[in-house]
Amino acid sequence: MTRKEVESLFKTHYAQMYHLALTLLFDEAESKDVVSEVFASLLSGKTMVRADSAQAFLLASVRHRCLNVVQHKQVKERFARLQTEDSDILANKDSVEEQMQMEELMRYLQGNLSPMSMEVFRLRYLQEMTCQEVAEALNVSRQTVHTHLKQTLEKIRTYFNSNSIAK
Repeated sequence: MTRKEVESLFKTHYAQMYHLALTLLFDEAESKDVVSEVFASLLSGKTMVRADSAQAFLLASVRHRCLNVVQHKQVKERFARLQTEDSDILANKDSVEEQMQMEELMRYLQGNLSPMSMEVFRLRYLQEMTCQEVAEALNVSRQTVHTHLKQTLEKIRTYFNSNSIAK
C-alpha cells in the first residue's frame, strides 16, 4: 500500500480502532500502540488490504493484537508470581549481609543516577523488560536505553571496586 492510502485509512478508521483497543485493554498508551502497530504493518508493505474490506480487516487486526497483548500480560503475571515464589524461597537462603549489600547498592544508585537512568535500570533489570520494551515504555530510542545502561553499569563497577578496596 502507498503511504497516501495508509494515511487515508488512518484518517477514516483510527478513532474506531482506538476505541476498540481501549475497550479491550483499558489502557490508553497500549491502545495507541496496538493501533500504531497495525498501521506500521500496512506501511511496511507486509500486509495488503482491499478497499471494500478495509474496516473489517483493520478492526480484526486490532482485536487480534489486543488479544495477544492480554495473553502476553497473563504470561508475564504467571511468571512474576512464580518468580516471586522462587525469590521468596531464595531470599530465605540469602545471607542478611548480601541483602544489606543489595539495599546499599540500590541507595547508591538512587543517589548517583539521573531519574532517567534509574528508570531505565529499574525497567531493564528489576522489571526484566527487553531494551526495546524499555525504549517503547519511555518513548526513547534503543540507543538511549543502551547509553543509560552503559553509564549505570559503569557506576555499579565503580561502586563495587571502591567497596572491595575498602574491605
